[in-house]
Amino acid sequence: MRIALLSALSTLALAAPAFADDNVIALPPAGTTIINLSATQRTTLGQDTLTSSLRIEQEGTSATDIQNNINRQMANALATTKAYSEVKTSTGGYYVYQYEDGKPDPKTGIIANPVKKWRGAQTIRFESKDSAKLLELAGKIQGMGFIMEGLNYTLSNEKSDAVRDDLMAKALKGIGDKAKIAQTALGKGNYEILEVNIDNAYTPQPPMYKTMSMRAEMADAGMAAPVAQSGEQDVTLTVNARVLLKP
Repeated sequence: MRIALLSALSTLALAAPAFADDNVIALPPAGTTIINLSATQRTTLGQDTLTSSLRIEQEGTSATDIQNNINRQMANALATTKAYSEVKTSTGGYYVYQYEDGKPDPKTGIIANPVKKWRGAQTIRFESKDSAKLLELAGKIQGMGFIMEGLNYTLSNEKSDAVRDDLMAKALKGIGDKAKIAQTALGKGNYEILEVNIDNAYTPQPPMYKTMSMRAEMADAGMAAPVAQSGEQDVTLTVNARVLLKP
């Protein structure tokens, strides 16, 4: 038993230095230098997708009536979209809540005789590369009493992905150019790229600005279709690399 224990301890003692060596940072060969480089490429593309969000609001003293009106108007809106196959349609958040309405006391801020009311809303969203059709549809939905929450142009993923390979090739060339500059500046004879990391192409999205809220009853006066003008967006791609400069 004692012999077996001593044998096990000897094995652990021999293995310990090897385990400790795993924590030692490996140094590059003598005369070489490792540097980290990055290169970014960007391009500007015309926005090709129009999106909009509209909201139907209802308020009153009956939660049932509120929800019934919202459901009916949303069903009518969705029925209207059937004639616009070029426009992608989806519904958004649906909420109903109760609140107290009345004039608060100027001294205490408390409503003496509050009237309990209900308010509800649901959104409908549109997206299309055919801006004329989307704007026409949005105008019809506004005319049904919906409030425009946001209308903006964006750049589709398909269009930004189409330039990704070109941006990557140019960024990689930029890494090579920088490596040559570093090689010359440090008096090295050659270089080797050890590791490359390519960031996903980043397309900044413009904010969706909200319009001022207006009463749904204003729609009875007639509603002209909204207008929108597309702009441009930058697409960027960054390459990071570890480069070994050799003597």
